[in-house]
Amino acid sequence: MKTSELYIFRDIAGDSLLVPVGEATQKLNGMIHLDDTAAFIWNQIDKAKNLDEIVEKIQEEYEVDPETARQDVYGFCLELYRREMILDVPEFKDVEILSDPTK
Repeated sequence: MKTSELYIFRDIAGDSLLVPVGEATQKLNGMIHLDDTAAFIWNQIDKAKNLDEIVEKIQEEYEVDPETARQDVYGFCLELYRREMILDVPEFKDVEILSDPTK
């Protein structure tokens, strides 16, 4: 599991942002603002072996129940994966990638 090199995470004045670079700027004009939970998940992706490891980290960090943590992590990561912002996610190996990222 890894984040795409076409999106760079930046913390600017307390705001967590994903900034597209290279060919990603053709798909996305602007930046993506992440809330605290989304930023936490993004920062775990390159470190984690799988999504369940991130679910555990979310539970530790935010003291949330397992089902809510799982829904949040899987839902957010699925959208990132379908838009090719994260790659090599074993849990999503059969998920279709969106050819049009605006959908």
